[in-house]
Amino acid sequence: MSGNVQTKKEECCGCTACYSICPSKAISMEEDSKGFLYPAIDNDICVHCGLCDKVCDFVRFEGVTDTIHC
Repeated sequence: MSGNVQTKKEECCGCTACYSICPSKAISMEEDSKGFLYPAIDNDICVHCGLCDKVCDFVRFEGVTDTIHC
């Protein structure tokens, strides 16, 4: 299964749900120039479980297509 994490700042609220649920700790939260946190995936350790996709309200309810596939 493939998961999705938002890559556009306007499509991510920075809630850290994806970061918190990732069993392999493949998602880190990186700070932008204004201090807001956004997810970044380490594809080398991602196990492609899809939990980030399931927990993300933006993916589930907005139907966003501009995502990182993990």
